[in-house]
Formats: sequence, structure tokens, C-alpha cells
Amino acid sequence: MTHKEAQKFTDLTHFFNQIFLAKKAKNPKYSMRAFARDLSLTQGRLWELIHGRYVPGTKVTERISEVLRLSEEDKAQLNQLVSLAKDTPTPTLRELKTDEFALISDWEHFAIINLLGTKDSKSCVEWIAKRLSISVLQAEGAVQRLLDAGLLVQTDKGLTPSFANVSTENEIPSPVLRESQRQVIVQSLDSLQRDSVDVRSITSVTFPANIKNLPKAKKLISEFSARMAELMEKGDRTEVYNLAVQLVPVTASASAN
Repeated sequence: MTHKEAQKFTDLTHFFNQIFLAKKAKNPKYSMRAFARDLSLTQGRLWELIHGRYVPGTKVTERISEVLRLSEEDKAQLNQLVSLAKDTPTPTLRELKTDEFALISDWEHFAIINLLGTKDSKSCVEWIAKRLSISVLQAEGAVQRLLDAGLLVQTDKGLTPSFANVSTENEIPSPVLRESQRQVIVQSLDSLQRDSVDVRSITSVTFPANIKNLPKAKKLISEFSARMAELMEKGDRTEVYNLAVQLVPVTASASAN
């Protein structure tokens, strides 16, 4: 990588992605695992580095510069990016683009991320499968996709979520998003048949509506959802819950008549 190329990037994520893509262009079979090995980093540590969860110290930065055979100018660029990263707060929210979300849109992916944040959680896929009532094969595939997406990292203590919160572009029409939302509704129906009222709450209210207030209603629902999540996450977290607030018309639009 030349100094001119390096100057195009303003953070460590872009810097290391540039190097990885350059290596992959020369060898299509080159993987993140191989990249981590070449940098003398664990795969989990590399994911943390690329996604802003880890900033290398002086010795590690020097070692990476030597391994990558960076020029003096490129070393200075890397050191500058490391210094900048140290002054940047660690991200706690990851917003997925629609194409990223398509890879992990099935409900079990987000359930696994949150399950690993519960008390006495285990990284064992058999345990994950049992807690979510899915097959071991399904759990293994979901975990690997989450690792590939950088939403989970493998540490010495086991699987760990990379971000405290993950969101999607839910206002963008998409068959993938619609299918994900359908799965949420199906889970509510399953809970209605399976679970006692002691562990669930499904309520509804019907009212005449002025659709001009819909943008304000959506904002109110979003704020309520965030406050509910904050409440339910206090103390020992032992289960994973899904909150679905459904605000939908039950009348045909008068303008269509």
C-alpha cells in the first residue's frame, strides 16, 4: 500500500480493510483468519480492531508495521490513525445496512447476540440451541454468520457481542425486513399459545386515528421501546425477550374508494 493510498482513509477500519482487500485481490482464497495470522493477532482481536473495539498499543503497532512492511510515511499514517482512535469513544451501536441485515435477518441471530448477554451464558452451540429451541446445526450456522459480520468476537472467555446495541434501517421497504418482521409476529403467536400470562404480555387497543400524527406516533413507539429495553436489562438478565409494538390500520384507506 502506498502512502498516497493510505491518505484516503481516516480511521483504522478503512486502513486495515484496504490492506485486506488488496491481499484478497491477489489471492481470492485469502481470509480474515489468514489476515489475523499474518498480523499475529487472534481472529477475535482482529475483528475488534476493524470494528473499533480495540486500539493497538505502541509495540503491537510497530509489529504490524514491520509485518506489513510499511514505508516510513505509511507508518506515520498508521500511528496517526491509532492516536486518533485512542481519542474516539468506543462505539456501542452498530446500524446495519439492508444488505448486511439480509445475511442475519432470521430471528435467531439477534436472539443469540442477546442470549450471550444473559447471566451464566455459555458459548457452547449445544447450549445455545437448547435455550432457543433450534437445532445445533442452525445454531452453528448463525454463530458463524455473526462472527463473519463482526457482531460477535471469539475471546479467551468465549463468544462476546461486539456492540451493546444493533439496529437496522427499518424504515426502508425490503422483502428481507418484511420477512424478519413476520417472524417476530409469528413468535408472538407462538407465545400466545405456549406461555402463561405470568411470563408474557400481549395487549391491544383500537381507536380512530388521524394519520397526520403517524410520524409522531412512530417516534413515541421508538422512545417507548428504548425505555422498555433499558428497564428490562436492569439486574440479572436470565432470559431473552422480544418486544413487538404493532400499530397497523384495520380499515381500507378512504382515498382508495
